[in-house]
Amino acid sequence: MLKVDLNLKKASVRTMLPVASAGFSCLWGMLLVVLLSPSAPQSGEELLLLRLGFIVGAFVMMIVVYVKRDLIAAEGPDPVPAFAVVLCLFMGVTNLLFRAGVEVPFVVEAIVWALAGCGFSLILLEWPKVFMVAWRKDVGMFLAAGAALGAVVYLFAVNLAPPYADIALVLLPLASVLVFRYVVSHIVVGARSSEKQGEQTKLFLLTGFTVLLFGLLFGIGLYTVSSHMADVNPVFVTVAVALGAGVHIALALFVKHYISFGTAEKFSLLCCAAGFLAMEFLSAEWKVVCGLFLVAVWIYLDFANMSALMGFASGHASPFWRISRGQFVLVLGVGISWAACLVIDTWFPDLFSVVPLFGLGVVLVLAMIAVLKPFQDNAFADKNADGEVAEGGFFTQRCQKVAADYKLSEREGEVLRFLAKGRNAQFISEQLNISAYTVKTHVYHIYQKMGVNSQQELITIVDATEVEYH
Repeated sequence: MLKVDLNLKKASVRTMLPVASAGFSCLWGMLLVVLLSPSAPQSGEELLLLRLGFIVGAFVMMIVVYVKRDLIAAEGPDPVPAFAVVLCLFMGVTNLLFRAGVEVPFVVEAIVWALAGCGFSLILLEWPKVFMVAWRKDVGMFLAAGAALGAVVYLFAVNLAPPYADIALVLLPLASVLVFRYVVSHIVVGARSSEKQGEQTKLFLLTGFTVLLFGLLFGIGLYTVSSHMADVNPVFVTVAVALGAGVHIALALFVKHYISFGTAEKFSLLCCAAGFLAMEFLSAEWKVVCGLFLVAVWIYLDFANMSALMGFASGHASPFWRISRGQFVLVLGVGISWAACLVIDTWFPDLFSVVPLFGLGVVLVLAMIAVLKPFQDNAFADKNADGEVAEGGFFTQRCQKVAADYKLSEREGEVLRFLAKGRNAQFISEQLNISAYTVKTHVYHIYQKMGVNSQQELITIVDATEVEYH
């Protein structure tokens, strides 16, 4: 049995991460079956409304978790996963009843789908208990791997003959929670002293607005695909999800330094611009392809967002509402644009052709924000006690405390700050105007004094260092 205590300087859960990704994939498989299944028992506008209800339920539960921060605790008995499975269970059961010819009032179905969205959010926000103790680049890689594997699970589920696809909606959240229970029973998360609430909870207004706008874009893509699922081969959905997750995995593997969410934002912005330009000028049958492309971009940006938030929350007692703070704004944007597309498509179908132009307008707004106000709210931004980006904030003071605790020299302390940000020797040499050989010498001495063997272990120590902000 592998036990990990975050209070230890050398905490590692790498051997459990593949298992966690497998459990996480069941949750992603459920999400894709719910939103993009061509074999759902309902159809047409009714199905689009039910899927909107699922998105609304997910958003509402994320708000609840964000506001009531002690809802999901890091330690002790946790009834939330079992409760979440029960919430998800109703949707699969009502679908089975629908298949059997039982009359289920639409209002009841809508409530059931919204409850399933609530359950999905709860399971999603429980998983950081596993991933939060890992090195932040591994977090992004294994989360994205889980999404890619979830797309394969989705492909298998939707190709089952009815009613077995509906049975999958019962089994997938249950399987996810069972794997989650197994993994957390093999990882002992050490207790953490509470930290300044401002750093942990503050959501910058501009940051929230930016993520909301991206949600609007992805909602259009999701709606476009979902409203034409009868004409979409599930293989293409799987490829789109795997493509977005694969980009994130590739960057985690091949880029030597940490990629901030701001960089991911700019990359995603260019992709969204290309997708909406193509949607506007290509023929109607290509619109779904463009929608799938936007789904791929959404997968990539969503995991960049989750990785940054989860990486920064790593080592804290209750990071779950920090994760929800980035997620609920994105889900809100998806829900708003989904509802708007549904209204336009139902009552003003002639106007639906201008939706891609609206998407391009949102892209333009995001581009102006990126130029005028570069993204700052990332995992390594120095922040003061009020959660505002400020030089000499929590990150700097953690590094200073580590340098003092391990008796590092002034130059070694400077190198430590770059190492804690995931930088490599070449980058550090350029920033400090010293040779790469000198940097490697400093790194060797730092590792010796701190008793670590890798940059990953060094960052774990910096993350776990508690400071009183001054």
